[in-house]
Amino acid sequence: MASLTKSFEDYLEAIYLLEQEKGAVRVKDVAKSLDVKLPSVTEAVRKMSKAQLVEFERYGLIKLTEQGKVFAKGVYKKHEVLFEFLHNILGVDKATAMKDACEIEHSLSNTTLKKLKQFMKKWR
Repeated sequence: MASLTKSFEDYLEAIYLLEQEKGAVRVKDVAKSLDVKLPSVTEAVRKMSKAQLVEFERYGLIKLTEQGKVFAKGVYKKHEVLFEFLHNILGVDKATAMKDACEIEHSLSNTTLKKLKQFMKKWR
């Protein structure tokens, strides 16, 4: 799987962050984190399970597979770099930088991400 939908990326990133924070992730945790309804999370998690990105049993815990972790970490890293650029370098307020980073991360190529990181290193 070369690319993921914006929705899958959001879910994977949320699950990744919740795993880091809580250890165990449930459907209700993801729903609260993304402000979506439980059935939406369940449907997305089932699809991601079929794509071998998460392990999930009904009414159980959600766990990222190794492949899921790779994708989730990649999305999160893009988010971090974009947030840092927007907030720390451009001076965008924290809330706006967070929101914009979340939107931009889905369309940013790895080539552009690499160039952005290089720019930020020189800028510091």
